[in-house]
Amino acid sequence: MCGFFGMTGDNREVAAAATATIRHRGPDATGIYSDAAVSLGFDRLAIIDLDPRSNQPLWDAAHEIGVVFNGEIYNYKDLKAELEQEYEFHTSSDTEVLIYAYKKWGPSFASKLRGMFAFAIYDTPRQRITLFRDHAGIKPLLYHHTPGRLIFGSEMKAVTAAMRSLGVERIVDRDAIGTYFALGYMLSPATMYANVRKVPRGSYVEYDIAAGTLSEPTHVESAPTIARTEDELASLAETAILEHLIADVPVGLFFSGGTDSSLIVSVLHKHHINLETFSIAIEGHKVDKKYFEEISAHLGLAAHTFEFTPTEFDAVYEPVMRLMDEPFTDMSIFPTYYISQKAAERVKVVLSGEGGDELFFGYDRQRALARLRGVRLSARLSLSEQVFLRTPSFPGKNKLFEKLFVLLREPASAYLLAMSPARDRTHVHAWAAAKAALVATATDPLYFDRDVYLENDLLRKTDFATSFNSIEGRVPLLDPRIMAAAIGFESAYVPAAPSKPILKRLLARYLPAELVYRPKRGFGISLVQVLPHSPALARDLDAAISYLEKRDLLLATLPTSRTELVARYPNLCFALVCLYRALKNDA
Repeated sequence: MCGFFGMTGDNREVAAAATATIRHRGPDATGIYSDAAVSLGFDRLAIIDLDPRSNQPLWDAAHEIGVVFNGEIYNYKDLKAELEQEYEFHTSSDTEVLIYAYKKWGPSFASKLRGMFAFAIYDTPRQRITLFRDHAGIKPLLYHHTPGRLIFGSEMKAVTAAMRSLGVERIVDRDAIGTYFALGYMLSPATMYANVRKVPRGSYVEYDIAAGTLSEPTHVESAPTIARTEDELASLAETAILEHLIADVPVGLFFSGGTDSSLIVSVLHKHHINLETFSIAIEGHKVDKKYFEEISAHLGLAAHTFEFTPTEFDAVYEPVMRLMDEPFTDMSIFPTYYISQKAAERVKVVLSGEGGDELFFGYDRQRALARLRGVRLSARLSLSEQVFLRTPSFPGKNKLFEKLFVLLREPASAYLLAMSPARDRTHVHAWAAAKAALVATATDPLYFDRDVYLENDLLRKTDFATSFNSIEGRVPLLDPRIMAAAIGFESAYVPAAPSKPILKRLLARYLPAELVYRPKRGFGISLVQVLPHSPALARDLDAAISYLEKRDLLLATLPTSRTELVARYPNLCFALVCLYRALKNDA
């Protein structure tokens, strides 16, 4: 986990100030570079090759190709062995491999990478800046572009800090905010600003410094991986999990006791690798605690368990909200931030189980969507949607229309309603914007979660929680080979099957059945649960409504009763607060 910033022009002071806003991502070393064309900043979290020679920006021997890089390349040693036949290396880092891979193969070399990454390559002979982002969007990369100017960075706050310094207005994107109210997050490549975008996952963009132009994104395809049998998938999962251990610092594991983290820890146990595990016992989730304690005992884990009650919520609320610069409505950010904070006291890298539900069908909503595959998706509002959005709210309305949208074979509508924080309170144009963005991003209802929810919610949350605590979060189940192979096991999933049937069968190779086939609730907490114990949250909710109304950004109709708002629409309450704090923090 590192952070970087870049911009065109010789703006060393601006670059240094912008880079300082993301120092939490890399407190181990800072590097600033500038010439007449480009200014770069980097904050390093040293994970591989701790020697200062691997500090960034890093250059080739001829000082022609420079790179700033956030992430890890797990197959870098294989690539290095091939490149060493032609180039001389001066570090043991994965970063240097990017430089010489680019020199040998050009931007398309990204197809050879297995890892999580966002990086920028400055090619001085060609006067090009190329921005790359990994296959799943694990690592963030945002940019602002106008003819003749490019600003880019690992977080929104770095990009907008430079924009403010240069007197560039941030233009609020109402469609993206509408999508946020209707879906709970903004769909990449959009952000809350129309003039700040994200590099699409699995893509790169090239900026021509002389011409001042930015290319359209070029998608990079990784080599396909096929696992025809469960044995092959099990072998592939083992390989990926073990590869994700590469580090010169201590590695730990977020362990919830669910299928995904249990599979990771079981594979490690098989290979006699006993990482420290970090579990969180959320008040009211007694079943989860029971099972992760039983699995820990069964495997003899070096386990650390921490309680998360409204007291802990109130303690981390302000630190989290003070850092909010891209709103999203997942309240599990608070326990995830808290457990990251605790893990950071003992390790510098943590493995996490994100991706299992999205790739291998772990959500109840996927059962209904599986029956709607093959339906032609349309961005147009249907008659039933118009009726839904214009019918006054009444108890049971949302559940009724969820079922109705499935019966009418309208998968995008059903998914929006299942995920929406505002639900039937969403404005018509906000719902329309969200639906258009959804069907433009994902074409298969069964994979809505993989294609939109995973990147924009879960991975955003993991990056946020870990980076702000200066540790690196890794997600082995999102190895590109596993993501490619997962598609081959669709036929094993039917609506009547248990959730994640393939992963559960793999896990049953390591654990007793009673520890595999059981319920799990996860890290979720409810605003209703914590609001009475958090004066800061209550104050922010009041302030958010006033702030957004004044700016015509409240794209949902609120109940007149505050009691009804909190009781029936707790996710909408948190959506209001997050958007308010993100905009206010950037004011």
